[in-house]
Amino acid sequence: MKKVLSYVKNNKGFTLIELLAVIVILAILMLVASTNIFNILDNARRGSFRTEFLTLLESAETTASMDLMNGTLSQTNNTKCYVIDQSPLKENFSNNGNYTGSVLVTLETDGSLTTKGWMRSNYYTVTSKTDGIQNNETDIPASNDENNTTDITTCGGYIS
Repeated sequence: MKKVLSYVKNNKGFTLIELLAVIVILAILMLVASTNIFNILDNARRGSFRTEFLTLLESAETTASMDLMNGTLSQTNNTKCYVIDQSPLKENFSNNGNYTGSVLVTLETDGSLTTKGWMRSNYYTVTSKTDGIQNNETDIPASNDENNTTDITTCGGYIS
């Protein structure tokens, strides 16, 4: 009997309450950490999307410069719409993100090129260099075009 009692008294371990408290604390820590991680991932995706958009605008400028040298862009025909995945833009822009979009390039009277672009992914839409990136699920207003692709695929309604 003494042997059994001494075994019970010397038994070291955690009680059920202590284990539950640790589990609750770990769950709260995981919840806080996961929220921060999701924000970091979203910011990284937005940054990557913005970089791709700026690359699209640069590719359209390069394509327009080549068209200017070839004579298909001139002071009389000074506006051209370039659409992702259509020649000649697809030779200069690798569309690894399966984006939809277009860029309207205008040749100004001083010989400079101005660009206005639209691009959309499964998650985001961007319509200018300076505006923020919009989340497709929450930031895009409802429109008659259920996919909101009118500006994106036709350079804002302009097709050349």
